Amino acid sequence: IRLINGRSKLERQPVMAPKRKEPKRGRGRPSIKDDDQVRLKLLHAAAELFASYEYRAVSIRQISAKAGVNTAMVHYYFTDKAGMYNAMMEQVSLPVEKMLNEIAKRDDLSIEEFIDSFISAMTENPWYPIFIVREGIIGEGPIRDATSERLRSAMGPAMFRALENDRINGRLREDLDLSLVTMTLSSMLTFPFLVRPLMEKVLGLSFDKKGLKQLTAHTTDVLLHGIRENQNISREQ
Repeated sequence: IRLINGRSKLERQPVMAPKRKEPKRGRGRPSIKDDDQVRLKLLHAAAELFASYEYRAVSIRQISAKAGVNTAMVHYYFTDKAGMYNAMMEQVSLPVEKMLNEIAKRDDLSIEEFIDSFISAMTENPWYPIFIVREGIIGEGPIRDATSERLRSAMGPAMFRALENDRINGRLREDLDLSLVTMTLSSMLTFPFLVRPLMEKVLGLSFDKKGLKQLTAHTTDVLLHGIRENQNISREQ
């Protein structure tokens, strides 16, 4: 109230807006800026452990310790170990599966192109074949079933498309069983990555860009032309 010309006058004072309070973080919950980083740490730790040990041998406590975070973070992000494994498999598998699904749509896909694409994808995602074999083939229960289905739905269509295209174009023998060819090719493509440390140490093979280019050419050549010098030798011998 101010006194003007002997009279009192009520003067409104500006009202300051209350300061906005930042929401409090729940106990054990990471800050927003650290949210993605903590989740990625857990996924990376899970990938390393699941690549070294089978599913049932890895615990939430081990994953948390390797990631350097509290065990509560696993439950916060993934609910349980199965949820974490599925999220980890998504991260590892999606780049490979996306590539396989894309090339499976091509009507002109050849076996050479399939081999080149697959080996390139394995180079960028070296854990993929390890998980496929350990959990999709050797594993047990729901995890094995889910992993096997991922492999079947992603790798199968692209490989069959390439083999069928080559057969239609007269580049593949008519008497071959494509199911058996698929088994042979799958082995040739995944085995080098499963035993990579051994191959590097014992055989001196390199998995760098040059070495993988050589592996691609070798796999294609052996699959399509065999290893015999004289291809006119009877197949019955």
